[in-house]
Amino acid sequence: MPFHAYGPSVDDEALLDALRRGDDRPQELDEPFWRAPYSFLTSALYCGGRLTPATVEGMRFFIRTIGEPGFGGDDPTLRHAALWFLREVAGVALAGFDRAAASRRNEPEVRAWLAAYLLVPRSILEWTAADSPGQVLLAAARTDCFDLLPEAFAAVEPLLAASSPRLRLHAASAAAMLSHHPDLVVHRPRLLEYHVAECASDDPYHRASMLLGVGELDGAPRAWLRDPHPGVRVCAALAPALADDPEATAVLLAEVTRNPAVLDMQAFEGMMALTALPHAAAVLAEQLCRRIGDVDRLVPAAVASVPYGATRLSVGEEQLLEAVLCEPYLRAVFPDGLPSPAALTAGQRRFAAAIAQHDPVWQRDALAEPPQDRYVASRRALAWEATFARLALPDDRTSWQAAAGLLQ
Repeated sequence: MPFHAYGPSVDDEALLDALRRGDDRPQELDEPFWRAPYSFLTSALYCGGRLTPATVEGMRFFIRTIGEPGFGGDDPTLRHAALWFLREVAGVALAGFDRAAASRRNEPEVRAWLAAYLLVPRSILEWTAADSPGQVLLAAARTDCFDLLPEAFAAVEPLLAASSPRLRLHAASAAAMLSHHPDLVVHRPRLLEYHVAECASDDPYHRASMLLGVGELDGAPRAWLRDPHPGVRVCAALAPALADDPEATAVLLAEVTRNPAVLDMQAFEGMMALTALPHAAAVLAEQLCRRIGDVDRLVPAAVASVPYGATRLSVGEEQLLEAVLCEPYLRAVFPDGLPSPAALTAGQRRFAAAIAQHDPVWQRDALAEPPQDRYVASRRALAWEATFARLALPDDRTSWQAAAGLLQ
Protein backbone atom coordinates (compact mmCIF):
# COMPACT_ATOMS: atom_id res chain seq x y z
CA MET A 1 0.00 0.00 0.00
CA PRO A 2 1.40 3.47 -0.85
CA PHE A 3 1.64 6.19 1.77
CA HIS A 4 1.64 9.98 1.68
CA ALA A 5 3.10 12.57 4.04
CA TYR A 6 0.59 11.79 6.78
CA GLY A 7 0.29 8.02 6.55
CA PRO A 8 -1.16 5.19 4.47
CA SER A 9 -3.09 5.86 1.27
CA VAL A 10 -6.58 4.74 2.20
CA ASP A 11 -8.87 6.69 -0.12
CA ASP A 12 -6.46 8.90 -2.03
CA GLU A 13 -8.13 8.31 -5.39
CA ALA A 14 -11.52 9.26 -3.93
CA LEU A 15 -10.10 12.59 -2.78
CA LEU A 16 -8.49 13.22 -6.15
CA ASP A 17 -11.67 12.25 -7.93
CA ALA A 18 -13.60 14.72 -5.78
CA LEU A 19 -11.24 17.43 -6.99
CA ARG A 20 -11.71 16.26 -10.58
CA ARG A 21 -15.49 16.52 -10.14
CA GLY A 22 -15.24 19.98 -8.56
CA ASP A 23 -16.09 18.99 -5.00
CA ASP A 24 -13.30 20.51 -2.92
CA ARG A 25 -14.92 20.08 0.51
CA PRO A 26 -13.82 17.82 3.37
CA GLN A 27 -16.02 14.76 3.59
CA GLU A 28 -16.55 15.31 7.33
CA LEU A 29 -16.36 18.52 9.35
CA ASP A 30 -14.00 17.02 11.93
CA GLU A 31 -11.50 15.71 9.38
CA PRO A 32 -7.94 17.12 9.33
CA PHE A 33 -7.29 20.04 6.99
CA TRP A 34 -5.35 17.95 4.48
CA ARG A 35 -8.37 15.79 3.78
CA ALA A 36 -9.94 18.53 1.64
CA PRO A 37 -9.04 17.59 -1.96
CA TYR A 38 -7.06 20.76 -2.78
CA SER A 39 -5.16 20.65 0.52
CA PHE A 40 -4.51 16.97 -0.11
CA LEU A 41 -2.46 17.94 -3.16
CA THR A 42 -0.43 20.66 -1.56
CA SER A 43 0.09 19.07 1.84
CA ALA A 44 -0.21 15.28 1.75
CA LEU A 45 1.05 14.59 -1.78
CA TYR A 46 3.58 17.40 -2.20
CA CYS A 47 4.39 18.48 1.38
CA GLY A 48 7.00 21.09 0.60
CA GLY A 49 8.75 18.90 -1.96
CA ARG A 50 8.69 15.64 -0.03
CA LEU A 51 7.60 13.15 -2.67
CA THR A 52 6.09 9.86 -1.50
CA PRO A 53 4.73 6.72 -3.18
CA ALA A 54 1.29 8.36 -3.09
CA THR A 55 2.70 11.32 -5.05
CA VAL A 56 3.43 8.92 -7.90
CA GLU A 57 -0.16 7.69 -7.86
CA GLY A 58 -1.39 11.29 -7.84
CA MET A 59 0.66 11.99 -10.94
CA ARG A 60 -0.78 8.95 -12.68
CA PHE A 61 -4.31 10.07 -11.79
CA PHE A 62 -3.80 13.51 -13.33
CA ILE A 63 -2.05 12.12 -16.40
CA ARG A 64 -5.25 10.14 -17.03
CA THR A 65 -7.75 12.87 -16.23
CA ILE A 66 -6.36 16.40 -16.56
CA GLY A 67 -7.42 16.70 -20.19
CA GLU A 68 -11.05 15.80 -19.54
CA PRO A 69 -13.42 18.63 -20.62
CA GLY A 70 -15.27 18.64 -17.28
CA PHE A 71 -12.22 18.50 -15.00
CA GLY A 72 -12.89 20.61 -11.91
CA GLY A 73 -16.61 20.97 -12.51
CA ASP A 74 -17.55 24.65 -12.31
CA ASP A 75 -14.26 25.63 -10.65
CA PRO A 76 -11.47 26.10 -13.23
CA THR A 77 -8.91 26.74 -10.50
CA LEU A 78 -8.97 23.05 -9.56
CA ARG A 79 -7.43 22.12 -12.91
CA HIS A 80 -4.96 24.96 -12.37
CA ALA A 81 -4.09 23.34 -9.03
CA ALA A 82 -3.49 20.00 -10.72
CA LEU A 83 -1.15 21.69 -13.21
CA TRP A 84 0.64 23.42 -10.34
CA PHE A 85 1.05 20.01 -8.70
CA LEU A 86 2.58 18.49 -11.84
CA ARG A 87 4.92 21.45 -12.22
CA GLU A 88 6.12 21.40 -8.63
CA VAL A 89 6.60 17.63 -8.51
CA ALA A 90 8.54 17.85 -11.77
CA GLY A 91 10.78 20.55 -10.31
CA VAL A 92 11.67 18.37 -7.32
CA ALA A 93 12.23 15.25 -9.42
CA LEU A 94 14.39 17.15 -11.91
CA ALA A 95 16.53 18.57 -9.10
CA GLY A 96 17.97 15.10 -8.50
CA PHE A 97 17.13 11.52 -7.75
CA ASP A 98 19.00 8.40 -6.68
CA ARG A 99 18.20 5.44 -8.91
CA ALA A 100 20.61 3.21 -6.99
CA ALA A 101 18.77 3.89 -3.74
CA ALA A 102 15.45 3.37 -5.49
CA SER A 103 16.58 -0.07 -6.65
CA ARG A 104 16.61 -1.19 -3.00
CA ARG A 105 12.84 -0.79 -2.61
CA ASN A 106 12.17 -4.55 -2.54
CA GLU A 107 14.93 -5.51 -0.12
CA PRO A 108 13.69 -7.48 2.92
CA GLU A 109 14.68 -4.74 5.37
CA VAL A 110 12.65 -2.16 3.45
CA ARG A 111 9.63 -4.43 3.08
CA ALA A 112 9.71 -5.26 6.78
CA TRP A 113 9.93 -1.59 7.69
CA LEU A 114 6.96 -0.77 5.44
CA ALA A 115 4.81 -3.54 6.97
CA ALA A 116 5.53 -2.23 10.48
CA TYR A 117 5.00 1.41 9.44
CA LEU A 118 1.59 0.73 7.93
CA LEU A 119 0.46 -0.76 11.22
CA VAL A 120 1.52 2.27 13.27
CA PRO A 121 1.88 5.13 10.77
CA ARG A 122 3.42 8.50 11.55
CA SER A 123 3.81 11.62 9.45
CA ILE A 124 7.03 11.56 7.49
CA LEU A 125 7.78 14.86 9.24
CA GLU A 126 8.19 12.80 12.43
CA TRP A 127 10.55 10.16 11.04
CA THR A 128 13.84 9.54 12.81
CA ALA A 129 17.07 7.78 11.90
CA ALA A 130 15.29 4.48 12.59
CA ASP A 131 13.15 5.14 9.53
CA SER A 132 16.06 5.01 7.08
CA PRO A 133 14.45 2.10 5.16
CA GLY A 134 11.53 4.44 4.54
CA GLN A 135 13.91 6.91 2.93
CA VAL A 136 14.59 4.26 0.31
CA LEU A 137 10.90 4.37 -0.60
CA LEU A 138 10.99 8.17 -0.82
CA ALA A 139 13.99 7.89 -3.14
CA ALA A 140 12.04 5.39 -5.22
CA ALA A 141 9.07 7.76 -5.37
CA ARG A 142 11.26 10.59 -6.60
CA THR A 143 12.73 8.35 -9.29
CA ASP A 144 9.29 7.13 -10.33
CA CYS A 145 8.05 10.72 -10.60
CA PHE A 146 11.01 11.57 -12.83
CA ASP A 147 10.23 8.63 -15.08
CA LEU A 148 6.61 9.79 -15.42
CA LEU A 149 7.48 13.28 -16.64
CA PRO A 150 7.26 12.47 -20.39
CA GLU A 151 3.75 11.07 -19.84
CA ALA A 152 2.83 14.16 -17.85
CA PHE A 153 4.05 16.38 -20.69
CA ALA A 154 1.92 14.45 -23.18
CA ALA A 155 -1.12 15.05 -20.96
CA VAL A 156 -0.40 18.77 -20.45
CA GLU A 157 0.58 19.72 -23.99
CA PRO A 158 -2.95 19.71 -25.50
CA LEU A 159 -4.03 22.28 -22.90
CA LEU A 160 -1.69 24.82 -24.51
CA ALA A 161 -4.41 25.22 -27.15
CA ALA A 162 -7.22 25.77 -24.61
CA SER A 163 -9.63 28.64 -25.21
CA SER A 164 -9.19 29.93 -21.64
CA PRO A 165 -6.14 32.22 -21.35
CA ARG A 166 -5.75 31.35 -17.66
CA LEU A 167 -5.71 27.62 -18.44
CA ARG A 168 -3.13 28.19 -21.19
CA LEU A 169 -1.04 30.15 -18.69
CA HIS A 170 -0.94 27.32 -16.14
CA ALA A 171 -0.40 24.67 -18.81
CA ALA A 172 2.48 26.67 -20.26
CA SER A 173 4.10 27.00 -16.83
CA ALA A 174 3.86 23.24 -16.26
CA ALA A 175 5.12 22.44 -19.76
CA ALA A 176 8.13 24.74 -19.36
CA MET A 177 9.20 22.92 -16.20
CA LEU A 178 8.55 19.46 -17.65
CA SER A 179 10.65 20.30 -20.70
CA HIS A 180 13.81 20.13 -18.57
CA HIS A 181 13.55 16.33 -18.70
CA PRO A 182 16.24 14.92 -21.05
CA ASP A 183 13.60 13.27 -23.24
CA LEU A 184 11.65 16.52 -23.57
CA VAL A 185 14.32 19.14 -24.27
CA VAL A 186 13.57 18.78 -27.98
CA HIS A 187 10.30 20.63 -27.30
CA ARG A 188 11.93 23.68 -25.71
CA PRO A 189 12.43 25.80 -28.88
CA ARG A 190 8.78 25.30 -29.83
CA LEU A 191 7.65 26.09 -26.27
CA LEU A 192 9.76 29.25 -26.31
CA GLU A 193 8.06 30.39 -29.53
CA TYR A 194 4.68 29.65 -27.94
CA HIS A 195 5.46 31.72 -24.83
CA VAL A 196 6.72 34.66 -26.87
CA ALA A 197 3.59 34.60 -29.03
CA GLU A 198 1.41 34.58 -25.90
CA CYS A 199 3.20 37.72 -24.68
CA ALA A 200 1.16 39.67 -27.22
CA SER A 201 -1.77 39.51 -24.77
CA ASP A 202 -3.36 42.75 -23.60
CA ASP A 203 -3.53 41.30 -20.07
CA PRO A 204 -0.40 42.30 -18.08
CA TYR A 205 -0.82 39.29 -15.80
CA HIS A 206 -0.77 36.98 -18.81
CA ARG A 207 2.26 38.74 -20.32
CA ALA A 208 4.15 38.62 -17.02
CA SER A 209 3.44 34.94 -16.51
CA MET A 210 4.48 34.01 -20.02
CA LEU A 211 7.65 36.08 -19.67
CA LEU A 212 8.65 34.03 -16.64
CA GLY A 213 8.31 31.01 -18.93
CA VAL A 214 10.40 32.72 -21.60
CA GLY A 215 13.14 33.12 -19.02
CA GLU A 216 12.79 29.53 -17.87
CA LEU A 217 13.16 28.43 -21.50
CA ASP A 218 16.43 30.39 -21.85
CA GLY A 219 14.91 33.26 -23.80
CA ALA A 220 16.12 36.86 -23.48
CA PRO A 221 12.96 39.02 -23.52
CA ARG A 222 14.62 42.45 -23.83
CA ALA A 223 11.68 43.94 -25.73
CA TRP A 224 9.51 43.78 -22.60
CA LEU A 225 11.94 45.69 -20.39
CA ARG A 226 10.04 48.81 -21.55
CA ASP A 227 6.54 47.37 -21.11
CA PRO A 228 4.07 49.90 -19.64
CA HIS A 229 3.31 47.63 -16.67
CA PRO A 230 5.97 47.43 -13.90
CA GLY A 231 5.22 43.79 -13.10
CA VAL A 232 5.74 42.82 -16.72
CA ARG A 233 9.04 44.71 -16.84
CA VAL A 234 10.25 42.91 -13.74
CA CYS A 235 9.27 39.47 -15.06
CA ALA A 236 11.19 40.19 -18.26
CA ALA A 237 14.22 41.43 -16.30
CA LEU A 238 14.29 38.25 -14.19
CA ALA A 239 15.18 36.08 -17.21
CA PRO A 240 18.47 34.30 -16.44
CA ALA A 241 19.68 35.18 -19.94
CA LEU A 242 19.52 38.85 -18.89
CA ALA A 243 21.38 38.40 -15.62
CA ASP A 244 24.33 40.44 -16.92
CA ASP A 245 22.23 42.93 -18.87
CA PRO A 246 22.62 46.43 -17.33
CA GLU A 247 19.19 47.54 -18.52
CA ALA A 248 17.50 44.51 -16.94
CA THR A 249 19.31 45.07 -13.65
CA ALA A 250 18.35 48.77 -13.73
CA VAL A 251 14.70 47.77 -14.20
CA LEU A 252 14.82 45.47 -11.17
CA LEU A 253 16.55 48.06 -9.01
CA ALA A 254 14.16 50.85 -9.98
CA GLU A 255 10.99 48.85 -9.49
CA VAL A 256 12.04 47.13 -6.28
CA THR A 257 13.22 50.42 -4.77
CA ARG A 258 9.88 51.97 -5.66
CA ASN A 259 7.87 48.99 -4.33
CA PRO A 260 9.57 45.87 -2.90
CA ALA A 261 6.29 43.99 -3.34
CA VAL A 262 5.88 44.88 -7.01
CA LEU A 263 5.04 41.28 -7.90
CA ASP A 264 2.99 40.43 -4.85
CA MET A 265 -0.71 39.79 -5.20
CA GLN A 266 -1.98 43.18 -4.00
CA ALA A 267 0.61 45.13 -5.93
CA PHE A 268 -0.08 43.34 -9.21
CA GLU A 269 -3.80 43.96 -9.58
CA GLY A 270 -4.73 41.22 -7.13
CA MET A 271 -3.60 38.49 -9.50
CA MET A 272 0.14 37.94 -9.26
CA ALA A 273 0.07 34.55 -7.52
CA LEU A 274 2.25 32.98 -10.17
CA THR A 275 3.11 29.31 -9.80
CA ALA A 276 6.49 29.97 -11.37
CA LEU A 277 7.45 32.65 -8.85
CA PRO A 278 6.49 31.84 -5.26
CA HIS A 279 7.56 34.38 -2.60
CA ALA A 280 8.13 36.89 -5.38
CA ALA A 281 9.43 39.78 -3.28
CA ALA A 282 12.12 37.55 -1.78
CA VAL A 283 13.11 36.28 -5.23
CA LEU A 284 13.58 39.86 -6.41
CA ALA A 285 15.68 40.80 -3.38
CA GLU A 286 17.93 37.78 -3.83
CA GLN A 287 18.30 38.48 -7.56
CA LEU A 288 19.34 42.08 -6.96
CA CYS A 289 21.93 41.08 -4.39
CA ARG A 290 23.41 38.54 -6.81
CA ARG A 291 23.50 40.95 -9.73
CA ILE A 292 24.78 44.12 -8.03
CA GLY A 293 28.17 44.13 -6.37
CA ASP A 294 28.13 47.82 -5.43
CA VAL A 295 26.74 47.95 -1.89
CA ASP A 296 25.90 51.66 -2.05
CA ARG A 297 23.84 51.03 -5.17
CA LEU A 298 21.83 48.39 -3.28
CA VAL A 299 21.06 50.60 -0.29
CA PRO A 300 17.90 52.34 -1.66
CA ALA A 301 16.28 48.95 -2.32
CA ALA A 302 17.50 47.68 1.06
CA VAL A 303 15.94 50.63 2.88
CA ALA A 304 12.67 50.19 0.98
CA SER A 305 12.55 46.54 2.06
CA VAL A 306 12.68 47.19 5.83
CA PRO A 307 8.94 47.79 6.39
CA TYR A 308 7.94 44.76 4.34
CA GLY A 309 7.98 42.25 7.21
CA ALA A 310 7.99 38.46 7.08
CA THR A 311 8.48 36.33 3.98
CA ARG A 312 10.17 33.06 3.08
CA LEU A 313 13.63 32.71 1.61
CA SER A 314 14.90 29.72 -0.35
CA VAL A 315 17.83 28.00 1.34
CA GLY A 316 18.11 24.71 -0.48
CA GLU A 317 16.39 22.10 -2.49
CA GLU A 318 13.40 21.56 -0.22
CA GLN A 319 13.64 24.14 2.54
CA LEU A 320 12.24 27.64 2.95
CA LEU A 321 13.23 29.78 5.89
CA GLU A 322 10.99 32.26 7.67
CA ALA A 323 12.81 35.57 7.36
CA VAL A 324 12.36 39.26 6.72
CA LEU A 325 12.59 40.61 3.20
CA CYS A 326 15.71 42.64 3.90
CA GLU A 327 17.75 39.56 4.90
CA PRO A 328 19.51 39.28 1.50
CA TYR A 329 20.37 42.99 1.72
CA LEU A 330 21.63 42.63 5.28
CA ARG A 331 23.88 39.81 4.13
CA ALA A 332 25.21 41.91 1.23
CA VAL A 333 25.58 45.22 3.08
CA PHE A 334 26.97 43.76 6.35
CA PRO A 335 28.86 40.64 5.20
CA ASP A 336 31.08 40.63 8.29
CA GLY A 337 28.50 41.66 10.85
CA LEU A 338 27.68 45.16 12.05
CA PRO A 339 30.88 47.25 12.05
CA SER A 340 31.71 49.78 14.73
CA PRO A 341 29.98 53.14 14.17
CA ALA A 342 33.22 54.76 13.07
CA ALA A 343 33.82 52.11 10.41
CA LEU A 344 30.43 52.30 8.69
CA THR A 345 30.11 53.75 5.21
CA ALA A 346 27.41 56.31 4.47
CA GLY A 347 25.29 53.63 2.79
CA GLN A 348 25.64 51.22 5.68
CA ARG A 349 24.72 53.99 8.13
CA ARG A 350 21.60 54.82 6.14
CA PHE A 351 20.48 51.18 6.14
CA ALA A 352 21.21 50.86 9.87
CA ALA A 353 19.15 53.98 10.54
CA ALA A 354 16.18 52.58 8.64
CA ILE A 355 16.24 49.46 10.80
CA ALA A 356 16.76 51.38 14.05
CA GLN A 357 13.89 53.76 13.30
CA HIS A 358 11.34 51.16 12.16
CA ASP A 359 9.31 50.53 15.31
CA PRO A 360 7.76 47.16 14.23
CA VAL A 361 11.25 45.61 14.19
CA TRP A 362 11.46 46.16 17.93
CA GLN A 363 7.84 45.66 18.99
CA ARG A 364 8.28 42.03 19.98
CA ASP A 365 5.21 41.66 22.20
CA ALA A 366 2.36 40.57 19.95
CA LEU A 367 -0.09 41.13 22.83
CA ALA A 368 0.50 44.86 22.39
CA GLU A 369 -1.11 44.66 18.96
CA PRO A 370 -4.88 44.70 18.26
CA PRO A 371 -6.25 41.12 18.28
CA GLN A 372 -6.67 41.02 14.50
CA ASP A 373 -3.00 41.98 14.04
CA ARG A 374 -1.40 39.67 16.61
CA TYR A 375 -0.61 36.84 14.21
CA VAL A 376 1.12 39.23 11.80
CA ALA A 377 3.03 40.89 14.63
CA SER A 378 4.13 37.55 16.08
CA ARG A 379 5.27 36.24 12.71
CA ARG A 380 7.13 39.49 12.01
CA ALA A 381 8.90 39.38 15.39
CA LEU A 382 10.00 35.78 14.92
CA ALA A 383 11.18 36.51 11.39
CA TRP A 384 13.37 39.43 12.53
CA GLU A 385 14.81 37.34 15.36
CA ALA A 386 15.61 34.48 12.99
CA THR A 387 17.23 36.82 10.44
CA PHE A 388 19.43 38.53 13.05
CA ALA A 389 20.48 35.16 14.48
CA ARG A 390 21.38 33.67 11.09
CA LEU A 391 23.50 36.66 10.15
CA ALA A 392 25.08 37.10 13.59
CA LEU A 393 23.77 40.68 13.76
CA PRO A 394 22.74 42.40 16.99
CA ASP A 395 19.15 41.90 18.06
CA ASP A 396 18.82 45.07 20.12
CA ARG A 397 17.76 48.52 19.00
CA THR A 398 20.53 50.35 20.81
CA SER A 399 23.25 48.71 18.70
CA TRP A 400 21.54 49.82 15.48
CA GLN A 401 20.92 53.30 16.84
CA ALA A 402 24.58 53.59 17.75
CA ALA A 403 25.68 52.37 14.32
CA ALA A 404 23.45 54.94 12.64
CA GLY A 405 24.69 57.74 14.88
CA LEU A 406 21.25 58.27 16.40
CA LEU A 407 22.32 58.16 20.07
CA GLN A 408 23.18 61.34 21.88
